[in-house]
Amino acid sequence: SRQLVPSSPGPPTMALLNGHPTMKAFRSRQIPTEGMLNDIWETPKVLKDLLKALVKDDAAFEPPARTAADAPGTSSRIHLPRLRAPLPASHGLAGKSPLEVMAACSSGGMASAKNRILIVGCGTSYHAALTAEYLIEQLARIPVEVQLASEFRYKQPVLKSGDVLIVISNSGETTDAVECLNRVKGHKNGKDVLTVAVVNEEDSTLARESDAFLCVMAGEEKGVTSTKAFSSTVLAFFIMAVALGEASGTLPETEITELLAKAQELPHLVQDVIERCSKPLKRDNTQLMVGECMLWDIGCQNVLANNFIFLGRGFNFPIALEGAMKCKEIAYIHAEGYPAAEMKHGPIALIDRFMPVVVIAPIADPTYEKIKSNIEEVKARSGSVIAITEDSNHELDDLCEYVIRVPETHEYLMPLVMVIPLQLLAYMMGVLRGNEVDNPRGLIKTVSSKIA
Repeated sequence: SRQLVPSSPGPPTMALLNGHPTMKAFRSRQIPTEGMLNDIWETPKVLKDLLKALVKDDAAFEPPARTAADAPGTSSRIHLPRLRAPLPASHGLAGKSPLEVMAACSSGGMASAKNRILIVGCGTSYHAALTAEYLIEQLARIPVEVQLASEFRYKQPVLKSGDVLIVISNSGETTDAVECLNRVKGHKNGKDVLTVAVVNEEDSTLARESDAFLCVMAGEEKGVTSTKAFSSTVLAFFIMAVALGEASGTLPETEITELLAKAQELPHLVQDVIERCSKPLKRDNTQLMVGECMLWDIGCQNVLANNFIFLGRGFNFPIALEGAMKCKEIAYIHAEGYPAAEMKHGPIALIDRFMPVVVIAPIADPTYEKIKSNIEEVKARSGSVIAITEDSNHELDDLCEYVIRVPETHEYLMPLVMVIPLQLLAYMMGVLRGNEVDNPRGLIKTVSSKIA
C-alpha cells in the first residue's frame, strides 16, 4: 500500500520509493511498444489526415463570388460533403442539407431556439459527446443535450420536427447506440428528425442507417481502449462546430480563420506532448531511472494508490472524465472525474495524502483562478496534486508535487492536448501493475453484448 513510508509528511517521495524492493520490481517491467502506446503515437498523423480531408488548404482556397441567394457557409473552407448534400424526397426535411437543418437550430442571438441537437454515446464516445456539447454551443449557439446511449434507448424521447440526433460510435455497431437510432426512427416524428452518425468505420450499421454520417478517419486501433479515435472524434466535432457557426452566422470570418489556423497546429503540438511524455519508452533499453521520464516517475509514485480524482472545468471537464475512465480501464485503479467546482460536494471529504488529485489547469481557461483555488483547497488537506498546464505557467510549481507542461493553444483545442498525458499516465500505471494494457479485462472492442 501507500503506507510503505508512513513517516513521510506527504505523499511518498521518489527518493524513498526508488530504493524500495517493490519499486525495483515495478521498474523492471517490460514496456510493450505496440498496441495502445503505438495508437497514441499515431494520433498526430490521424489528426493531420483528418484536417487534410476536412479543411481546404489556405493557398488552394479561393472563395467564389457570393450572391444574395447563397446560403451561409456555401463558400466554406470546410469540406463536409455528406453534411451538405440535400436530404432525399422520402425524408420529412427533404431538400435541406444536414448542415442546414443543424444550423437552423441556432438561437441566432434570440433567447430561445425552436429545435435542439441531441448527442448520445457510450463510454469514451460519451465523453466526446460532452466535449462536442461545449464546442457546438459556444461556436454555433445551438442548444445541445448529451445523454448516455444506454439510458436514452429506453426513454420515451420528446422530439419535434427539425430536431437532430447525433450518434457516436467508434465501430458504428455499438448495440446501445444502434438502438438509440432505431428508437428515434420509430418515433411518431421520426421522419422529421435528422439523424447523423459519427463513426470510425464507414461500412457500419450506424453509417448505413443514419441520414448522414461523418467518418473520423482514425484507422484501426490495436489496443482495445480508444485513444487516437477519441482525439479524432473531438477534432471532427470541432470542425463541425466551426462549420455550424459559419452556416448559422454566429462566427465572424476572422474568427473562423483564426480557429482553423490553430487547428492546423494541432498535429505538431500533440507530437510535442507525446515525445516529451513518452519518448524514453520507445527505446530498446526500457528500464527507466528517476528523472528520465516524468510521467513514469509519477506512475511509480502513485501506482499503489487505491483511488484517484481527476478535476477539470469547462472544455476540460469531459477530459477529466476521460482520464478517470482510462485510469479504471487500464490501471485498474478506482478513479472519479469531477467538475473542479463540484469537489466541495463530496470528493473533498475523501482527500488525504494517499489520494492523488490530477488537475487540468490551463491558464487559457477563463476559470483558471478558480481552478488554482481548487488546488489550494486540496493542498490544505495534504492532498497530492498533479497539475497539467501550459509551458509558460509557473504559478503552480510550488503548489503541486508534479506539473506536467504542454504547449499553448486555443482554449477550444486544449482538450486535445490535455488528454495525451492522461492516456499515457494510465498506460504507464497499467504497465507498472503488470496489467494487460492492450487488452484490459472486461473490455471488448465492438460493444454488441447486452447485460440484462
